Amino acid sequence: MKTYSICIIGGGPSGMMAGLSAAKNLNNGKTIAIIEKNNDLGQKLLLTGGGRCNITNEKPIKDQLKLYEEKNFLKPSFYTLTNTDLLEIFENKEVTFKTEDNGRIFPTTDDAHIIKGVLKEYLENFKVNLIVNTTVKSINLKDSKFQIQTNNEEYQCDKLIITTGGIAYPNTGSNGDGYIFAETLTHSISPIKPGLVSLNIDDNHLHKLAGVQLSNVTVSFKDKKKKISKTGDILISHKGLTGPTIIDLSNEIMKKSNYDILNNATDLDEIKISVDLKPKLTENQLKEKITKDMPNHGKTKVKNYMQKLMTNSFIGYFLNQAQVSSNKTMSNLTRKDKNRIVNNLKHFPFIVSGIFKEDAKVTIGGVKIDEINNKTLESKLNEGLYFAGEILEPAGPTGGYNLQLCFSTGYLAGKSASESLK
Repeated sequence: MKTYSICIIGGGPSGMMAGLSAAKNLNNGKTIAIIEKNNDLGQKLLLTGGGRCNITNEKPIKDQLKLYEEKNFLKPSFYTLTNTDLLEIFENKEVTFKTEDNGRIFPTTDDAHIIKGVLKEYLENFKVNLIVNTTVKSINLKDSKFQIQTNNEEYQCDKLIITTGGIAYPNTGSNGDGYIFAETLTHSISPIKPGLVSLNIDDNHLHKLAGVQLSNVTVSFKDKKKKISKTGDILISHKGLTGPTIIDLSNEIMKKSNYDILNNATDLDEIKISVDLKPKLTENQLKEKITKDMPNHGKTKVKNYMQKLMTNSFIGYFLNQAQVSSNKTMSNLTRKDKNRIVNNLKHFPFIVSGIFKEDAKVTIGGVKIDEINNKTLESKLNEGLYFAGEILEPAGPTGGYNLQLCFSTGYLAGKSASESLK
């Protein structure tokens, strides 16, 4: 049996950062081991941002925290390693960054390998033991020591940090085994759901418009308590709707659903979402605009006039759904026609029949945060046990926020575990 002061299970973004933080604090990396089932660390990191690695967002930490229901829990982590602190770790190794739309930050090389490479370089320089091709089978707590049984060997440690991720990107090894380890150590798991997913719309006529983008629209979903809206661009796919705005809204839809992968509850009730195609104009303003335009466009067909209000590729589908003849001239529009057009411009409906869970970019749910000390990320139930990254309940929107969460929680967990050894 090999013995370490700190063992980290999972060599993804949070696990690598936990190792870096712990080793930096201890100045003795030999007492730390990262156990990873893949043949190398950072496999999931290479998939983020389409392989370009959207490492964080330029939005100030206080504003990033506002995006989470669990902001009070995350606050110590995010302020222990801010987005500025995070970038500095890489800038010290001469990595440069650029900022794109919506504040998303990428390495200027557009290659996630450089981020992974720098983290590995730090770990190797600190002499952290990197144990790869090793699958953890079980974890037990005996005499205040954590005993880790793997497919290769048995390990023992004083402090254990679990950073196994969730269920997103299962081909990288994130298969949910961390939840089993957590439950073995008496922790509770909230319902596990795929997050940041595309939506399935069962409509063949819509599918024929795959590739059409609806820009600067507001998409809304209403649950029993409130209406939740996201504004931006949506993209029609060959099976439904996708794009940043839809993917962000999917998190809210999933949070309100009864979906639970661990308990095989994977049927999603039909959900109605509404798209405001002209969010900058009120219904009255739209009615006034159309009424004012009618005298000068009397002989214009409705389908041609609608080019003033939306992308040409969507007009036929829109008018069909609104039950207004596309070949009718503007002078022949009835009041009912005009009301239908305006109503659909402001509340165009889609029925969500399912999600594409295989496309999930994050996991919603995980180890319950009320069982974890937010100032250290140590378990309240087992001394010396820490959690970080996607295995925790919080999940953020697209834009670099989820990687920031992984890095910040990983950093705090590693720092806390190492400080407790002094």
